[in-house]
Amino acid sequence: MRFRLLVVLILLLTSNVSCKTKNVGRASPSKTTMATLTEEHAEWTRARDAELRLPEGWLSLVALVWLEPGETILGASGTPAPDRIVLQNAVVAEAGRFTLEHGNEVRFTPAKDGRCSLDDVPIQAGESVALSDDQAGAASVLRVGNLQITHIHRQERAALRIRDRGAKTLQDFVGVERHSFDPTRRVEATFEPAKDGTTVDVTLVTEFVEPHQVAGTLRFELDGVEHALLAHPGGTGLFVVFADDTSGVTSYGGGRFLIVDKPDATGRTRIDFNRAFNPPCSFTAFATCPLPPPGNRLPIAIEAGEKHGMSHRP
Repeated sequence: MRFRLLVVLILLLTSNVSCKTKNVGRASPSKTTMATLTEEHAEWTRARDAELRLPEGWLSLVALVWLEPGETILGASGTPAPDRIVLQNAVVAEAGRFTLEHGNEVRFTPAKDGRCSLDDVPIQAGESVALSDDQAGAASVLRVGNLQITHIHRQERAALRIRDRGAKTLQDFVGVERHSFDPTRRVEATFEPAKDGTTVDVTLVTEFVEPHQVAGTLRFELDGVEHALLAHPGGTGLFVVFADDTSGVTSYGGGRFLIVDKPDATGRTRIDFNRAFNPPCSFTAFATCPLPPPGNRLPIAIEAGEKHGMSHRP
């Protein structure tokens, strides 16, 4: 369920940058076709960068706090400790207190009036409210000053994901470094569906292992050599986490993501490696991303798509 929610979030954020399936073919594109493909790719990259610039997107993530039973203070001063979260934009020395009860029930009590809201409803000082997690759907959104806080459930533990609209990583962001568009990295693929209920154990960057649903296998040819990638369900299409020989060199060491269009009735679709994009963990240490499943490391260098690097303001 948590993996599906991550995929849904990624699909929602990239809904305007999905792969187009026209102009299929392995022959070198004509000048007109090449111009069209290049412009389509430019539109995709503009939309991708716009998604990364969202005020409460991955670049605004400033903390992932694993809660311990009992109280945890949120404030703008003091020494960080297991029972104290210190963030400058928490507004005041003590903005409020989180309480973890009964294993996974998280409550928040503000210390001041007029500074906090839960799902856009103001919370009064001393009023205790429950923060629903993301196990069965969207988590509650708690706002404390310039912070956005959600209760997530990971690795059988309760955690707080905290975003800050004023985060330096967001304010300084200019764009992602990418390879130039290469039409030969757009390849036809054949999809072989897996049996219902098929799962694969996937390791997260936190080294926690959890089963993820398998949709099937994508088979394709690149530079005359056949390859295969395991795919997960992803909205109306497929979601792929892969690594290659650029991983840890010019691209993010934990692999990259791909969104692949739903196969047609004959199982045909297209993989566009120009649209391979970095996972949230490449931008922040406070995300919990899946690593490529076993078998999803290609023995070649895919010099297409996003590199491991961002452009920042000087």
